[in-house]
Amino acid sequence: MSLSYLECKNAKGRDKPYKISAGGGLYLEVMPNGSKYWRMKYRFDGKETHVKAQAEETLTLDQAYRAVIEQNPQVRSYIARVAAAEGNRIQQALRPNPEAVFEAENFAGDSPREGFDAAEYTLAVEQQIEIAGKRTKREQVAAHEKEQARQEALASIQSILARTKAAYMGMAIAQERLHLAEKRVVLADQTHETVKKRISAAKSADIQHTKADIEVSAAEVEMRKAVKELDIAKTTLANLMGRTALDRSITVDLSALPDVPDQEALIQSLEQTPMSVMNQIGVMRQEAALDLARANGVPDPTFGLGVRRYSEDDGSAFLASISIPIPISDRNQGAIAQAKANMLAAQSDQQAQRLSLTRQAMELWQTLVSAKEEVLAYQDGLLPSAERAYAQAEEGFDRGAFSFLDLLDAQRTLFDVQESHLEALAAFHETKAKVDMLSGTYAVSASTAFNTGKKE
Repeated sequence: MSLSYLECKNAKGRDKPYKISAGGGLYLEVMPNGSKYWRMKYRFDGKETHVKAQAEETLTLDQAYRAVIEQNPQVRSYIARVAAAEGNRIQQALRPNPEAVFEAENFAGDSPREGFDAAEYTLAVEQQIEIAGKRTKREQVAAHEKEQARQEALASIQSILARTKAAYMGMAIAQERLHLAEKRVVLADQTHETVKKRISAAKSADIQHTKADIEVSAAEVEMRKAVKELDIAKTTLANLMGRTALDRSITVDLSALPDVPDQEALIQSLEQTPMSVMNQIGVMRQEAALDLARANGVPDPTFGLGVRRYSEDDGSAFLASISIPIPISDRNQGAIAQAKANMLAAQSDQQAQRLSLTRQAMELWQTLVSAKEEVLAYQDGLLPSAERAYAQAEEGFDRGAFSFLDLLDAQRTLFDVQESHLEALAAFHETKAKVDMLSGTYAVSASTAFNTGKKE
């Protein structure tokens, strides 16, 4: 007796530890908490001895999400961009620095100003005073830019989490495909043995033995293909989790399909998606930029205060100054026109984004409904019928009522239906992950990425 990959994976914990034999002294011990251990029983020097090794652990979807949040390099990149935007906001809120001014006059000239005897020295401090609310408006623009960066990060992280959900379910489906491939090999071997016995009893022609050999080879090819597909699915999920490889399995009840969200509720939730919020803030940012451009058209005065020393009589005196740019040709009119155009563009982008999200949501919702109907059609009708047909063909072949071709046809039909069912499942879960992203399912998990960034 041998244990398949799926049989080991699906073994659940019970009230007490129990064993599943794999033959040859090897067995799987399942603990109440779900932990699994391989044990090898053998005799050494007349005494029974056991060797123990822990089996592959199970990866939950929540664990995959946490790994993505904590280790995915793209997530870290988006968090860093938000931190950079916060740094810019802090910088834009600062006042201009004062300037120290030193002047030396009336030296190294013609008599009587030769040398430094008649020199005058001035030491002053000048300060530009921003008026028309420039600093506040500048900070508002930067604050909107930071919030835009945050919403963009949330949208991108939710997209990564949606891909993680699809990859997680894709790995579960790949495991099921391997399980079915293993069963196909077992069925092909059983059919091969039955044909051999019938040929020995002169009840079947040799050509049937050849066809049975071909079925065994084809089943083994499919199993090797399923192993590779599972490896690819594991690598895909591992990369999203910030790893190069994954040494865990997944336990998922593929027959349990999640509900399709209400169409109206899905459309209403679009206003809360990060992409929608980002476009709303984009309009606010351009409005603030227009206010800033208008404020920048107002010239800022510069005040100065200092002291001057006269070398001729060693006297000194205070001095004060004020300077104001005269806005004759440059009144920042070009920047104001640019800001107005950018604001109109942002408003148009917001409307276009709203229409695009609504269309995308409608298409995904329709696709999800159709995908679920297709999966249920396989689960409730096609799969049971194909399994019954194969059982009937197998029983009839054993009795001699059906030919070997009838058995092969029923077997191939069953395999085709099983594969089509898995393809329909993959399409359903991939679409469901995208719908969940639009409905805000990943919002809470995505927001925890900012807490992780603070800890670092």
